[in-house]
Amino acid sequence: MKKALLGAVAALAIAAMAAPAMAGPIGAGSTLSITGVNSVSETQITFPSEGSLLVSTGDFAALGTCFECVELQTITYAPTVNGGLLFTITNNLLTTSFSLDDGATVTEVAGSPGTLNIVGTGTASLTGYDDTIGTLAFSTQNGLAQNVTFSATVTAVPEPASLALFGTALLGMGLVRRARRKV
Repeated sequence: MKKALLGAVAALAIAAMAAPAMAGPIGAGSTLSITGVNSVSETQITFPSEGSLLVSTGDFAALGTCFECVELQTITYAPTVNGGLLFTITNNLLTTSFSLDDGATVTEVAGSPGTLNIVGTGTASLTGYDDTIGTLAFSTQNGLAQNVTFSATVTAVPEPASLALFGTALLGMGLVRRARRKV
């Protein structure tokens, strides 16, 4: 009986450790740098053409570099930003997007009308990863119909499923050790 119980506990521990890993959040420090052309009004930033992905690091690195592959949505502000889907990038069979939360801060660069800085939080997504909370820093240069650059830096959040799986494996190994001591 003890051997059967010991075998069952060992099989459970091995199964818990060998279970397929669930998708995790996008790693901390993963960044995107995007460039494009914009038009700035008193309440909106619009994009007349698709943007380009210039730099991708961390978990975004597999996206690579691509030109005219970034679909940018209009940003409405007065004085804070209305949230929603900000951009979508598809390249190398991967898709990423960033949805900005309401209330991002907008500041105009002193002495340079139409040059704006926007900072806010939102949700980044990437094929094969869980949606992840991230921050966005967006800046325009010199107002109307000029190049615009911005980057999204993703901050990882705790992933409870991985911790639960690890805890189950530790519990199983502890039970196996306890059963061996009694034998």
